[in-house]
Amino acid sequence: MIETRQIDNIDIHHVLTFANECYRKGYKNNVSINAMKWEWCLDNGAWFATFNNDSIVAITGCHTFKDGYRALFRGAQLSPRPVKGLSRYQMQSWGISEHLPLQIKFSDGKPIYITTNVSNDASGRMNRIHKSFKVMAKGGMIDYLGDEEIFYTQQSVWKLNVKKYFEIRSRYV
Repeated sequence: MIETRQIDNIDIHHVLTFANECYRKGYKNNVSINAMKWEWCLDNGAWFATFNNDSIVAITGCHTFKDGYRALFRGAQLSPRPVKGLSRYQMQSWGISEHLPLQIKFSDGKPIYITTNVSNDASGRMNRIHKSFKVMAKGGMIDYLGDEEIFYTQQSVWKLNVKKYFEIRSRYV
């Protein structure tokens, strides 16, 4: 059974198991609750996870940022979401497809920002994700706002077009 929901310290045993699997896969930003900035994100926002039966298969955070929230923070997934065909809008990502609607609701109408690493690839997949965001921007789902240093890392900042996001998502869900 697949379930996506907000999580907190009650779910910490699942998060630790997920972090161990991330360690095994070499996902450096998610190898421990310290690397994930677990407590910091809880204090400044919330965490969301997709469970397959009793195991987390994907996790993302959402925290205060600029005049709104930064979504998909420390996002990682152990397996992709099954979709029919290819999705240039990353709908095979549990975070983009299933966590983002919950994070939009959590933001209570405030702007949603997403960041991608410009060059620091801590998982072997971040550079591809960064490139895919350029494609999503061409489709109008996000707007590129520029690059800036966030947590000592150069990142691109994207602003989510919520209306366009839900329009695109409806084609895949």
